[in-house]
Amino acid sequence: MNRIVLNKLFLVPVFFCVLSLLSVDAHAVPSFARQVGMSCDKCHTVFPELTPFGRSFKLGGYTMSKSDKPYEFPPPLSAMAQISLTYTDKKQPSDAVSRDWATRWFSSGNDYLNAPQSFSLFYCGKIFSKIGAFIQGTYDGASNNNAMDNTDIRFANNATVGDKDLIYGITINNNPTVEDVWNSTPAYGFPYAGSSVAPTPTAATIIDGTLGQQVSGVGAYAFWDNLIYGQFAVYHTAKNGAGKYLAGGNSIDTVVDGYAPYWRVAIEQQWDKHSLSIGTYGIVADVFPSGSSSGPTDQFKDFALDAQYQYIGNEHVVTAQTTWIHENQDWNASYKQGATTNTSDTLETYKLNLNYYYRSSMGNIGGTLAYFSTCGDGDALLYPAGDVSGSRNGKPNSNGFIYEIDYVPLKWSKITLQYIAYDKFNGAHNNYDGSGRNASDNNTFYILLWLVI
Repeated sequence: MNRIVLNKLFLVPVFFCVLSLLSVDAHAVPSFARQVGMSCDKCHTVFPELTPFGRSFKLGGYTMSKSDKPYEFPPPLSAMAQISLTYTDKKQPSDAVSRDWATRWFSSGNDYLNAPQSFSLFYCGKIFSKIGAFIQGTYDGASNNNAMDNTDIRFANNATVGDKDLIYGITINNNPTVEDVWNSTPAYGFPYAGSSVAPTPTAATIIDGTLGQQVSGVGAYAFWDNLIYGQFAVYHTAKNGAGKYLAGGNSIDTVVDGYAPYWRVAIEQQWDKHSLSIGTYGIVADVFPSGSSSGPTDQFKDFALDAQYQYIGNEHVVTAQTTWIHENQDWNASYKQGATTNTSDTLETYKLNLNYYYRSSMGNIGGTLAYFSTCGDGDALLYPAGDVSGSRNGKPNSNGFIYEIDYVPLKWSKITLQYIAYDKFNGAHNNYDGSGRNASDNNTFYILLWLVI
């Protein structure tokens, strides 16, 4: 490993000591745990991954409380800080990274210190009676910008249908799949954190984060007998009206024409310490070409399948998750403007991860092995050549593995060591960008110190 990285590893014990000092105070407890009066292990395997109880809490509108009052006092507020160190196998051009003061000070071209990588404030919990929310505002250290982050506001209630319990509700949110309660869908899928300065593959389906904080949506959902879940929602660009507050501070780069329908269906079976879910989700969105907000549109149709298995014992926790997304891209507008080679393309994403954690008196420790792959039709205009982020052969294909170790010494802090190894990046293994950069040059070693209070 490069000596620069070894020299900077001294930051890990230093920051760990800081985390320990910050976390021992009895008041340093996230708002959800304060509200329900339970340990974080009740809702999370290792945060932010949810347990069956955590999924029920979210479906119930974040309103479950140890108090019988219709509101929470003090208000359910929380904060999160992330400090990270990133190292890539080959230097990036100086203009390829948006840098905060810490990145400029510590960067040598290969390694970047983000202090903070991000800082977030949350309102998380009951608002009044059956209405609750998860509202996040984030400062991004790399871009030096404050903006709305993932937000989910809910009304939820219970009923009895066929002698079985039914949880139903309404969600208002700003990211398709952020309202989902399984960690096999994109918004809260693995990896739960990553570098904000390392190169990442260019191609991504529209449901895999592209619309996050770009849209506002409203949907209805129901979960019957802890078995069958269904949801339908519609999303619209968060530019005007009340919906614009859900994208506050974010640049709107993807403008949807009209409303984009989103669906989600899943079946979950729970027995003893095990749970298994399988499901499908998707969206259809008509989107204006980049830089336009009127005229002809391109259409994206995403269809996805997902599954999750969990075993949660007293000491051992095992989770396996997978998702497959298929996207049909109809370039009705972009092709006529000369922005694509083809009139239509397809793009597919596949993700699979397996994690294990051991719960001990010294904290939770474990790790994750994950595989990811994106592939699709070649399109020289859609994926042009260019330093670092370009594609020499006009193909979007990327794949590789993620190796991660996590240690949770205290309930509200986590230390992550993550390594991403690319076999293919933006279409090729060698010289993928046409400027001599190989896929392995973007291999990334990432250290994260994560504190939530």
